[in-house]
Amino acid sequence: MPVSPTTSSYEFTRDDFVLNPHQAIVASYTLDQDYVTEETLVDGESRKILRAGTIVAMNPSDDTIVPNYTTYGFGELGILYQDADTEDGDAVVPVVLEAEVKEDVLVDNGTYGTVLAATKTALSGRVTFHKSNRL
Repeated sequence: MPVSPTTSSYEFTRDDFVLNPHQAIVASYTLDQDYVTEETLVDGESRKILRAGTIVAMNPSDDTIVPNYTTYGFGELGILYQDADTEDGDAVVPVVLEAEVKEDVLVDNGTYGTVLAATKTALSGRVTFHKSNRL
């Protein structure tokens, strides 16, 4: 369930990282809560949230997805389409598999605004990265 960064109400998405959303291919996967860290929201509440725009990878041992920076060599799958709240357990989440995206609002390897060359190579042919200031 998405979580607002300013309140503990549930309503936060970042659809603006996908260019031409009607052309994007999005599929649902189960996000493993064990790989999601707690984040403190502006209102002081802490929850296990993975932010929209995070590069995710497939864990082949159990067919769940995990944040790219926790993967230890798992193959990159795509980009988390909306915030995922895993406070109460694993969550079924939408993942962008194919699209044109704004690179500088994504999270890769735990870093906001930068996508590693290895990630771009792994997702090439499916995801096209653009710098937002060049659009």
